[in-house]
Amino acid sequence: MSHLATLETAGLAALPAWAEAMRVQAQAQFAFHGLPHRRLEAWKYTSLKGLEAEPMPAPATTEQAPLLDQCATVTLVDARHETLPDLPHGVSLEALPAALAKDQGSLRDLLATLPAEAADESLSALNTAHLDKGFLLRVAAGVDAGRLQLCWRSSASSRAAFINSRLLVLLEPNARLELIEDFAISGAYNQVLQLQIAAGSRLHHSRLQGGQANSWLLTRTELEQAADAHFEQASLDLGFGLARHDLRARLAGSGAHCRALGAYLPTGQAHVDHHLDVRHEAPGCESHQLFRGVLRDQGRAVFNGRVHVLPGADQSEAHQSNANLLRSERAEVDTKPELIIEADEVVASHGATVGQLDETAVFYLRSRGLSDDAARQLLTGAFCQAVIDEVSDRQVREALTARLAKALGAEQ
Repeated sequence: MSHLATLETAGLAALPAWAEAMRVQAQAQFAFHGLPHRRLEAWKYTSLKGLEAEPMPAPATTEQAPLLDQCATVTLVDARHETLPDLPHGVSLEALPAALAKDQGSLRDLLATLPAEAADESLSALNTAHLDKGFLLRVAAGVDAGRLQLCWRSSASSRAAFINSRLLVLLEPNARLELIEDFAISGAYNQVLQLQIAAGSRLHHSRLQGGQANSWLLTRTELEQAADAHFEQASLDLGFGLARHDLRARLAGSGAHCRALGAYLPTGQAHVDHHLDVRHEAPGCESHQLFRGVLRDQGRAVFNGRVHVLPGADQSEAHQSNANLLRSERAEVDTKPELIIEADEVVASHGATVGQLDETAVFYLRSRGLSDDAARQLLTGAFCQAVIDEVSDRQVREALTARLAKALGAEQ
């Protein structure tokens, strides 16, 4: 694990004293625990042993086209940027060290909310130990920021790197933002995304993953929603050797809505792991989880979706669904939806399925003139499209549909 202990720390000297103390403490916590391992319940089905070895060389990804063509776009090569687009009035994006240097206490409090002390949270400690690569995105009260696209790319010099990045997103009351993240990377990325959505605000977050076969993407989203705040996260996994996504959401204000959508298509020996923990802490909140996966070859998928309706969070509504389609006898899925209800007047449902294509449907399409491959591709596409159809933003929905169709076509 020596390459993790000698990560680049350029820029850390610019951190204020309190942030430097936080960084040093986090570095000690990671040194004590090391990487999460499979003896931990939260990592039972996902091994990070491959990160302990020196990464294999991989090509640069700087020429990869973005998901959206006409959109305010920031390209982040090795988690760093050279130029920023013109943003609407009331929208600001700045490097995290600069933001922390002039912080009056709110960012310090936000950073302190990230759990990083336990062994199963050591990746968060590792991330905190490298706060030099991070950004603060703020949308002022009442401002509709439109779409902002972050394109994460890798340079040739980062082929053996382990990149840590932190993104803080703060929406003030009644603000709106469409945030798109497009990951096309090599090497390994460990991203922490901390979101605070004030009362009446709306944040739609779309994330496309399509990295190299030997690349790793580890993301953690920490979300806090105030009253009547709306949040949607849509994730489409089309690549990577290993992808792990954690979402921890606190519906802290009454009437908050949280929707998590995900589609994943692991091929070869790819591994995709989604862990969700949604807490209803106030009355009248609503959450939805809809995840579907198509697994080929020796692809592996893990889904653990938990909803906890706490005492006092009456009249909540919570729904979970995870469906998986096995296109290979060697593919494997571990799925576990969970509901914990400690309140009254709650509407809740959860379910998980693992199966294969309906041969009757395949036969029907073949009887209408389609080849066997075309029939199976059509049914597979429709299976995943059910998730993408739930994406609120039409332009993002159409772009994800096109990427999905391209990925399915390439697999035939």
